Formats: sequence, C-alpha cells, structure tokens
Amino acid sequence: MPKIISNSIISSSDNRDDPQGLHSYYCLCSEFILVIDIEMGQLPRRQSDNAIILSNANRMYKLHATPGEVKLVKRGDKFEKQYRLYCQRCNLVIAYETTPHLKGGAYTYIVQGALNEIQGVPHEDWEQDLPKNEVGEEEGESLAGGEEPVLAS
Repeated sequence: MPKIISNSIISSSDNRDDPQGLHSYYCLCSEFILVIDIEMGQLPRRQSDNAIILSNANRMYKLHATPGEVKLVKRGDKFEKQYRLYCQRCNLVIAYETTPHLKGGAYTYIVQGALNEIQGVPHEDWEQDLPKNEVGEEEGESLAGGEEPVLAS
C-alpha cells in the first residue's frame, strides 16, 4: 500500500483556551472578515455609536471587506463622513473609516455586533440599542459622484 503524506493545516474557531496569538472574526453570514492580534472585547469603543476602535498604528490586523458608499452622519451638531466597508458575501456594513483609503487614517471602526468569533452565530450585542443622537440610514446622505450634499438645518 502506498504511504499517504499530508501537509494540511486544520484550524478551528471554537478553541478559545489560548488568549495569545491571532483571533478570527466572521460576519453574520459566516464569511471570514477579520484576523487580529487581540480579542475585540479588549479594544475600546466609541461613545457616539459603540463601534470598536482599531488603532491603525498600534494593531496588527487584516480586514477582508469591500469598500462601498460614503455616508454623511450627524453626530450632535457636527457631521462625520464615513467611508463604509461591507461584507463581500452579504453586503452587511462591517466597518467604516473617516478617510477614503483603508488604514489611511488613525482608526478603523468596527460596527457594533457586525462580527463574531463563531461562524453563523450573531454576537451577543447585535441587538443592543445604540447611544442617543445616532442618525439612521434615512437621515444620512449618500455622497455619489463627488457632489457635496445639501444639508437641511
């Protein structure tokens, strides 16, 4: 009988005993999205929308997401331009940046509840309420074709 030799690597997302190393995160549709050097629960959150803050200077990570729309979101009496990143499979908003280039600014923000460590299972905070003063999609304006939005007061 011939000898069978394999160089396969087997990976599992359910072994959480080792706190060191790389951590994998998945979209709600089970698509692999993020690998990072720290657990997301240890990262700080934004007060305005409870998004997880990834420091582009201090964190080592790889984000598999598709750039999409640019949205203008009202934050109190100011406006924030968000360059949104979407899941490649289901087009769910996964993250956003405040600069047009991926990792071009100081931070990347992961949307609350968008990712989970276990494939196919929603994260425990995906249904939690957002902080007050959050503007929904219907109030944000899409910036298409490079034109500036007209904002009502």
